[in-house]
Amino acid sequence: MKSFVYLSLFSLLLASCSAPKSIEFKGLKSLEVKKMSLGNNVFVANFQYNNPNHFSLTLQSLDCDIKINDQPFTHYHLDSAFIIPSNTQFILPAKLNIQLTEILKHSVDLVFNKPMKITINGNAILSKGFLTKQIPINYTTTQKLNLDIKMIKEALKQSNL
Repeated sequence: MKSFVYLSLFSLLLASCSAPKSIEFKGLKSLEVKKMSLGNNVFVANFQYNNPNHFSLTLQSLDCDIKINDQPFTHYHLDSAFIIPSNTQFILPAKLNIQLTEILKHSVDLVFNKPMKITINGNAILSKGFLTKQIPINYTTTQKLNLDIKMIKEALKQSNL
């Protein structure tokens, strides 16, 4: 009987310490221009994810390349901890530095708000307690960026371009 109790407790401990499932990328929620210049431009993006786990996780780091219409667009790196709530969709804000030349490559599609192919490839490190897991991020979607032309003009005016 004693060994059955130990075996049951051990099984319960193993089940509760199972490796976390990967977070699921759901898409780009919003994109806003913060600074426009002839060189480096600053955008703030809100990426939507889903945590399918019944427990919260900590995103330790995120490192990915973002392509638009199969063309390199920018690189994103997050190295500060971000707490992910359990069983829910959540928004991960990102500050993106984008060169003007990359924006100009897609200017016609941006002005006419055409659907664009967005590809995100990289890795994330998730942790739960002392368990840490590196997960690959490979996501492709087609969506409109919904950048407001008035917002771009205002950002240009503030930057004196």
